[in-house]
Amino acid sequence: MSAIPTTDGMQAETIAALLDGKLRKDLGLEPEDLKIGLTVARNLLNRGHQGEAMRLYAVLVLCQPTEVDFQVGLANCASAMGEHYIALQAASAVIALAPSDPRGYLLSGRSCFHTGSFAEAEQDLGDALGLAEQTGHDVVRREADMLLGRIAAARAAL
Repeated sequence: MSAIPTTDGMQAETIAALLDGKLRKDLGLEPEDLKIGLTVARNLLNRGHQGEAMRLYAVLVLCQPTEVDFQVGLANCASAMGEHYIALQAASAVIALAPSDPRGYLLSGRSCFHTGSFAEAEQDLGDALGLAEQTGHDVVRREADMLLGRIAAARAAL
């Protein structure tokens, strides 16, 4: 029995091949080649070209779905575009791929916050905060703290 479930008639072997970077390999690309695309996508997002950045992040994720930085980029870009459910899906992938990386929990918590799922946001942001403190990830710690403060303020106002 395969550990990879089938989806909509897709065979487990097909899913496993995609997760292993089949598209990237079919295109003749190496993982290092895709890192250039990550830099380009970040630059596009930083310059306000969100749609172009989103398309590039999506291609990167399709080429190498198990690359955490590509999923983080997709989640951040989707969040910047207000596409919080897409961001949540990418954040879930980050958590599954790297459960000790605080970025996945921050991204999930941020997405839950923006979709009004405050209990889930608190849980994920608390996890992000704890992991960020353990790993010294100050950027994650600061944003998680800020979002938890906003949730607390909203609850106090009720």
